[in-house]
Amino acid sequence: LIIMILKIQIINYIKNFVKMAVIQIHINIYLIILIKICEICNNSQLTPVLDLGSHPICDELIPIGSDKVNEEYPINIHYCEKCYTAHQTHQVPKKKLFPSSYHYRARFTKDVLNGMEQLVNYLEEKFGSLKGKKILDIGCNDGCLLDFFKEKGAITFGVEPTGANFEAAQKGHYVVNAYFDKDVAENHVKPDIITFTNVFAHIEDLNGLIDNLKTIMNEDTLLIIENHYLGAVLERNQFDTFYHEHPRTYSLNSFYHIAKKLGREVINHEFPSRYGGNIRVVIGKGTSLDASEVFSKEANFSSDFKKMNNDIATWKIEKQKEIQEAISKYGLLEAKAFPGRSAIPVKMLGLNENHILRVYEKPGSLKIGYKVPGTNIPIVSDDDMGDLSQKPVLLNLAWHISSEIEKYLRSKGFQGQLINII
Repeated sequence: LIIMILKIQIINYIKNFVKMAVIQIHINIYLIILIKICEICNNSQLTPVLDLGSHPICDELIPIGSDKVNEEYPINIHYCEKCYTAHQTHQVPKKKLFPSSYHYRARFTKDVLNGMEQLVNYLEEKFGSLKGKKILDIGCNDGCLLDFFKEKGAITFGVEPTGANFEAAQKGHYVVNAYFDKDVAENHVKPDIITFTNVFAHIEDLNGLIDNLKTIMNEDTLLIIENHYLGAVLERNQFDTFYHEHPRTYSLNSFYHIAKKLGREVINHEFPSRYGGNIRVVIGKGTSLDASEVFSKEANFSSDFKKMNNDIATWKIEKQKEIQEAISKYGLLEAKAFPGRSAIPVKMLGLNENHILRVYEKPGSLKIGYKVPGTNIPIVSDDDMGDLSQKPVLLNLAWHISSEIEKYLRSKGFQGQLINII
């Protein structure tokens, strides 16, 4: 009888455990959109090219002292051989990635501001005076890009779903606090120019985005997209740009397909240096540029992904050794800057509060007072740095703008070794 009772108790325990596990699985499946077909050209034969493991969302910041733990989601990249586009196979929905509490602000990064100013000057040189032009910046954040347009006499509009919309509106820009959806497209003024700066890759439903753009654009509207360029990502081993906020990473070929979906052409393209290598395309009515030379280079992206996998393996071994040697010599490291993308190498190197004492951010950053995702490493203000001339080493997490970071630190008296995480 005792054995029978024990058996029943064990069976019930297993049933309850399985039930809880199934609920948790259902929750996770609900949060993730699985991509099996290319969103650009509908190719159903996507090739797995990169598996970085599971990672926390880079902007899901937990307050210092909290016991809450970050959820983690896979970063698994599949590649389309037809249009040369890289896809996150597991896409986390926008409301999870970009809540009202989103912490990123463009104004804190000089490289970003310089790129925005250069973009506005480029448009003025290519297409004439911007005075009186209606500019719509989708994903306008704190309105920094719109500021540069406003200086040229443009009429500025923004769409921003996060709390950054208030900061943009305070500068005098007309801002809609929403995701760019059908309702916004149907009830918004027809703009002369629409800009996406490092935002076009953030929007999860590409076909829905295309439909909304068709609704809001008039015959003469110019669509300006600037994003990470897949070629530069591969060439410079920027695997940390494949974080959850980027459902897709584009080639030039990708944008030729997108232009066709819009019934338009790629009438200009460039490759700015911003973010370690960007692509900028102008889509509108006109004659499509001959891009056969670029396409021939992009045809090699499959083999470039194989090289990236090898480079990542080498980087991981060498960087872990370099960091451990620095810790053995100087003790726990201090780090400078927390761009969201750095959460990827931090996790891949297995770094935590046993390796990094703290990370410094510019005063005023909304990231101060929180922890690096997946760790208990506190993010604190540069005001707490103390005497930089006495620090023998710092770890730079913002490696993609290393020259900007180093110049800033040297101006503050830092004379020691700067270790770039990649």
